[in-house]
Amino acid sequence: MKNGPKTLLESLDALIEKHHLLKHPFYQAWTQGKLSRQSLALYAEQYYQHVRAFPENLKQLAGRTNGDASLGNLVKENLAEELDPTAPHPMLWRQFAETFGVSEAALEDSRPLPGIAALLDTYDEAASQGTKAQAVAAFYAYESQVPEIATQKIAGLRRFYGVTEPRALAYFAVHEEADVRHRASWREWLSQQNDADTVAVLCATERSLKALWGALDAVYPQGCVSKN
Repeated sequence: MKNGPKTLLESLDALIEKHHLLKHPFYQAWTQGKLSRQSLALYAEQYYQHVRAFPENLKQLAGRTNGDASLGNLVKENLAEELDPTAPHPMLWRQFAETFGVSEAALEDSRPLPGIAALLDTYDEAASQGTKAQAVAAFYAYESQVPEIATQKIAGLRRFYGVTEPRALAYFAVHEEADVRHRASWREWLSQQNDADTVAVLCATERSLKALWGALDAVYPQGCVSKN
């Protein structure tokens, strides 16, 4: 066994594993085919708020890199993929939502449930006010989970909900691959932050992880019953 204190990355990975979204009742029900189409429609409508806000969060951090060329480049690369003119990620999400009867008007006009609003606020705060290490850790906490989640979502949609059109699955197919690279980039940058305030970074990361969990609670409140 390894002796001595954990590195920042080891501590971050332990936190992410503790709060991993594949452990949430909503995603467990998804992978078991136990969600109603109405539940998936509500999720598609509400979670779009985060999908739409994420590029804006990246822009917020991009404006605060303060001469850190490596961080500036990786944020710009991430943002360029999010807003790819041929297939911007919010558009791909709208294609998924359409499969469950959610119109573009409904997506644009929906008011966020409290748990979704809290997620938006958490990432806005991290990106605009947190230290660079806190912001990157929050992005890492999210994107590091996405490839495995996307794989499980695609499998569940195909097997249980009859969703097989590439157009409807494109958002998840893209993130199955892209966030493997994003995860590695965030990790590389974080591994070099020897002067970061570890406690502050871990606290910010835990807030973001709990906000991600709370967003799923918001669209699947029945999953909270067993915890009370």
